[in-house]
Amino acid sequence: MEIVRLLCRIKHPSKVGELLESYISQSSLVPKGSYQIHQPGSVPRDVRKVLAQAVKEGQTWSCWAHGLHTWLFTCNMSRSLSRERGAPVLQVSLYGDDGGLRDRGSWIPDQHGQWCRETCLE
Repeated sequence: MEIVRLLCRIKHPSKVGELLESYISQSSLVPKGSYQIHQPGSVPRDVRKVLAQAVKEGQTWSCWAHGLHTWLFTCNMSRSLSRERGAPVLQVSLYGDDGGLRDRGSWIPDQHGQWCRETCLE
């Protein structure tokens, strides 16, 4: 029953956003000194196209920049996989400067709260 309550709270987009930010902060994908872009209009044009599609699909997003490089993360939470695993499962896509897909995977926190790729889900 406690898992169901947790998953109901996580359905709210801000909770998924918090989980995505937790994943990004634990990863080594974005270099130190990077800054977060909060306004879609400030995202580079090629990346903005991907962002617009993600927003249209109801995905949560986070965009980061450092120098001339940009990282766009889009994600949704799989409710069915989360119920099955008893923990939130994020399906995260990473896009680069040109809007091209660099990585896609499902991620789940381990017993210590560290995000791990859930390879058996893909």
